[in-house]
Amino acid sequence: MRHSILIILFLVASLTSFGQEVFKGEHFIEVTESAEMEVEPNEIFLFVRLREFEENRTKVSLEKLDQDFLQAVKAANIDKKNLTIADAGSKLEKIRRKDKDTFREKSYEIKLTSAAELEKFLEKIEPVKVDQLDLTRLHHTDMEKFKIDLKVKALQAAKSKGSTLLKSIGAEIGKPIMVRDWDQDPIQPLPQARANVMMYNKGESDDMDVEDQIGFRKLKLRAQITAQFEIK
Repeated sequence: MRHSILIILFLVASLTSFGQEVFKGEHFIEVTESAEMEVEPNEIFLFVRLREFEENRTKVSLEKLDQDFLQAVKAANIDKKNLTIADAGSKLEKIRRKDKDTFREKSYEIKLTSAAELEKFLEKIEPVKVDQLDLTRLHHTDMEKFKIDLKVKALQAAKSKGSTLLKSIGAEIGKPIMVRDWDQDPIQPLPQARANVMMYNKGESDDMDVEDQIGFRKLKLRAQITAQFEIK
């Protein structure tokens, strides 16, 4: 009998504690808000691939293509520190089994700082027989600062929204209980920005309007905050 009484008391205490936790949980409001902004990129990354090809039954060497490319880079006033080799030219792609039919290739990554610099580079590189040129990524050097600023705005908007909702029922917002932020990568407008502006394949060149192919837009940044506030 004594054991039965102890079990009953234990169950009553547990249910009371559970009820207090549930009741306590009803004393906060949870709000989710977001903030957005657009940023003009100041870092534009390009991938450039040079590849040997045949023209009038004569192979155009990788050395000749590389020389023409570097001259175009210099003419565009691009700092050499913003030019890195993505492939040292050791990769060999065999079209057939004979050595004479083997075409070497070499790849670069270029970092530019503005759309104007990009346009100038494309103008200078146009005469070069580039196999592939892609705009791969847009970035801004102050990206982390922009993200923090957006999170602050989203949190302030969440508190303002919560305060407005509580005032409508005669309550006041209190101190924050929990704040959770959701990291979101900037939206890269690459489907519109992807260049492939100049390609040369099997001795045939494609006539392409460079301005129509580039036309990249601003980076879109977004921050989202979920916060819980006490209800006074």
